[in-house]
Amino acid sequence: MNKLGHSTRDQVTAWTFVAIQALLLVAIVMLPRDTSWITGDLMRTIGSVVFFVGVGIGIWAGIYLGRGLTPSPLPNGSTELVVKGPYAIVRHPMYTAVITLSIGITLKSGSVLVLLATITLVALFAVKARWEEAQLALAFPGYDRYMKSKGRFLSGIGLSR
Repeated sequence: MNKLGHSTRDQVTAWTFVAIQALLLVAIVMLPRDTSWITGDLMRTIGSVVFFVGVGIGIWAGIYLGRGLTPSPLPNGSTELVVKGPYAIVRHPMYTAVITLSIGITLKSGSVLVLLATITLVALFAVKARWEEAQLALAFPGYDRYMKSKGRFLSGIGLSR
């Protein structure tokens, strides 16, 4: 157990999620680009816009998280439950940001390999978010109620029952 009461197992699980996420993001950025699916100036432009929307969401979410911003999905004890700003719209706006910017990179790349890495990243975030929500429910009274009112990554989608 660490000083916040997180078991060694939870810490290993949390940092395993972070490591896999980092590897997928490196793959999305570094995989070879090709023309194995729809490409062209319009698609690259759309990809750039989507990428910068993701960056904007990430900055917005980071501002509201403040000292609570950490790569680990374990609550770090330095903040209260944040439910304002982008967190008033979705439960995991930082994940929404990374997914959005990854989709932008995918659209710009024209690479099926980048597309597969992005799909894998989305699947990882779905699993990571569920695991993180269990941790948040233990750390923050009222998180269960919050889960029922906000979508996981998109407004209204993924409400907890």
